[in-house]
Amino acid sequence: MLRSNYAGLLLPVIFTLTCSTTCNPTTPIVAVNPFSDYWKAQFSNLQFTATNNDFPFELGYTFVSTIPGYVLSIGLALPDSGNTYAVTLWDGVTQAVLARDTLEVQHNPGSVGWQYADLRFGNRVVAIQANHLYMVSVNLNPITTLAAGKANTYDYYDIERTDQANIFPLTDGPITFQHEYTTPAYTSTFPTNLSAYQNFLNGGVDIGFYNVVP
Repeated sequence: MLRSNYAGLLLPVIFTLTCSTTCNPTTPIVAVNPFSDYWKAQFSNLQFTATNNDFPFELGYTFVSTIPGYVLSIGLALPDSGNTYAVTLWDGVTQAVLARDTLEVQHNPGSVGWQYADLRFGNRVVAIQANHLYMVSVNLNPITTLAAGKANTYDYYDIERTDQANIFPLTDGPITFQHEYTTPAYTSTFPTNLSAYQNFLNGGVDIGFYNVVP
């Protein structure tokens, strides 16, 4: 039941590459996918349990960056391969929608995989400020058309540290994920119910952050 209250797209790296005019050739490039990086590094310390809820909800995580940069992608990790979900990047202060895309869950049964929507397609890259609050979330009401007579299931992962250590704050490079929030919702909604747990997650929602636009 919902507790309210591994492979990554980008690894933390510093390197030189060809990029747009926002990039100085001498600028170190910082690229992170905080949640998938954490899951890959801590996989042996995490217990993943595929489960479902009796109502849909929005699942989100607040985060801040110590430096200005860009969210180039938004992603999710859910257990029900084949269903499609809406993922949203929000301003955590104004609750304004900064980016939204749909993603189909695609992975082999029994695996824990990530899908990302590249915001560079359609020129939807989002510039973010240092020390400003943001939220990335997924609505767990699948938007996939169901076969006749089939009911929706609201599937997600229960993810818990086997050693009961805290997951939050989760820091990867300049990005720190702070807290989980949920809200019962059939459509994309800014989640406002703070989880009381620091060692337990209800699913995976992530960003791809660069300090420049490659």
